Amino acid sequence: MNEAARIDLQRVLQITIDMLDAAAGSNWDRVSQLDAERSRHLRKQGAGSLTESEHQIIATVVKHNQTLKAHADVARTALKQQLDRQPYNRRALQTYIRSSSSR
Repeated sequence: MNEAARIDLQRVLQITIDMLDAAAGSNWDRVSQLDAERSRHLRKQGAGSLTESEHQIIATVVKHNQTLKAHADVARTALKQQLDRQPYNRRALQTYIRSSSSR
């Protein structure tokens, strides 16, 4: 594999780490932007045999990606819980407003 492809793999790893940092801060817009950038780098990745170092980089990216998916699952669950509570909260607020205005 040529040197440019190796540099791309290093960049893919750094982007993945940046994605993890953004996810840890619940900055999902940034995660999405970085994912698009990472995808562009991966599409440029040439075919051919990989060095041991490149195999390790790819394995690390895959491991980080699994962690990133776990962060996304937690965020998705929290958002679903918030959305599920909205009707209850709205009714409680309306009841409070009605009871306050009748005094």
